[in-house]
Formats: sequence, structure tokens, C-alpha cells
Amino acid sequence: MSYFFIINPNAGGSRGDISGRLARLFSGRKLRYEAQFTNGRGHATELSSKALLAGFSTIVAVGGDGTIRETAAPLIGKQAALGILPCGSGNGLARNLYIPLDFEKALDGLLHWAPRSVDAGLADGRPFFCAAGVGLDAEVAHDFNSMSGRRGILPYVWHAARRVFNYKPVKTVAVVDGRRMELTAMLNGVLNGMQYGGGARVAPGAYIDDGLLDLVSIKKPSLPRLLWALPALFNGRLAEHKAIYSAFKGRLIELDCGKESWYHLDGEDFYSSSGKIRFSVLPSALKVRAPKPSRV
Repeated sequence: MSYFFIINPNAGGSRGDISGRLARLFSGRKLRYEAQFTNGRGHATELSSKALLAGFSTIVAVGGDGTIRETAAPLIGKQAALGILPCGSGNGLARNLYIPLDFEKALDGLLHWAPRSVDAGLADGRPFFCAAGVGLDAEVAHDFNSMSGRRGILPYVWHAARRVFNYKPVKTVAVVDGRRMELTAMLNGVLNGMQYGGGARVAPGAYIDDGLLDLVSIKKPSLPRLLWALPALFNGRLAEHKAIYSAFKGRLIELDCGKESWYHLDGEDFYSSSGKIRFSVLPSALKVRAPKPSRV
């Protein structure tokens, strides 16, 4: 086996002597490995493509969901496997795959976990692997990615809290496998797995290898209802709050916001001048080194 590590030096938890940790792990092992740091948005995809051509069997993203998305994109449909060392602000994909958030445990697991196949999502041809969507979360992602200074989960929560009370829901036309509906919601998320980063289990009935995407629509609640529903966001019981929550499964999901809008893919913000985004799923498109899947 051979490993190529793509390290984002600005990710929320990737500080420290990563090169030294890798040297200690591979010391005495007859395994090929290399590592390189990213220098900006899009660089991880470039490095991953080069590592793939160089014949590495496992290409490891060391960073958050944005770094993982860029690293994984060239691996769709390929035999090379993705590895993940979660060092981001939310670590959504790692959580969906039950990869330990402890760096040393995740690093050790790369040597022992067999590759498993998971689905990939596409949004107008751009890949995502954990979650996408329009609305409040997309605008928060834009705010968060535009900021300078310290990253991490707390700044993200601050941006979300700042936005939520003034956010005005936009009517969105959704078409799920041909079924048309109108949604006036705070956010419309398209999930490949059950949760966003930070442990927010937005789609508890979703699985990352079921060949489907989950459209989750959450209406803007009053402050008392928001506080009442908040624990359910993290314990997987949000679907019980039917006054504000609805979910739909499908292979093709089209969203029309009626005007230009931001959308996000695994926490990375993108802009749609038309406000129309088409989401589709590629079943079993990506191999990932991760623990044996659980259905709990």
C-alpha cells in the first residue's frame, strides 16, 4: 500500500507537527508515503490528481470537509481509496463514516481499515460527499469562509446565531424525482449522509451508501420553538418536530430559489446566478478507508 497525504495548514484542528507524526507512524514500515501542504482553494484537487497519476493507492485528506471534498473529487470512479484525518471545524464526513475524531486513532485506522464504497453527490456537475443546500446554511458558509483569523466550530456557531434571527425565508420550488412542491424554509439541505458537521443530525434516516439523497426542509421557528427543537438536532429526533421539519428521498433533486443565491457543498460556498441547482447521486462512486459501517 502507498499513501499520499494532502494537508490543509489552515484547517480548524490541523495544527501541530503532522510531518513528525507521519514519520513516526511509518518508521520501520515498508510502506511508501509522501505528504504535501495545500496553498489555497482548489490546490487539494490538483495534488490528488497528481497522486492518482503517480500510482498511490490511498490519498489522504488532512483537514475539514472542504479539503476532503477537493481531495475526493478526482477519486470518483477510481480504484484508489480516500483516507481522512479529520482536522476541520465540523468534520461532517468523518462523523458520517464513524471515523474517530482523535487524530492518532484515525491515523492508525488508515493502516487497518479496508476500503468501503460510498455514494457521491453532484450539484450542477460539482461533487459533494456529505451535505449541500441553499438558504441559511449556505449564507453562513459564505460568511464563515470569508472571515479571516481563527477558525473552528465556535466562530461558525457565532455566524449562524447572527444570521438566524434576521433571515427571511425564500420560496423555493423543489422537484424530487419528478414530484413538485413549494417550500418556504429557513434552509433546504440536500444530504448524502445523516448529519452536517458538529454532530448536527439533520437527516437521521439517511445513509451514505443507500444510493439516495435526502432533501431536508426546515422552516424558520419562533425563538421558543427553536430552543425546544435544538436538542433534537443533535440526538436524531428532529423529524418529530413536524411543524418545522419535512424530508424527502430521491435520486434527482432540483431546487429553484427564484433568484440568484448562494449554495454550499460540504461547507464550501458557491454562487448560482439563476438560483437553480440540480442535485444527483452517483451510487458507490467513491472508495474510502473507514470502519465497518453501522446502522445504529
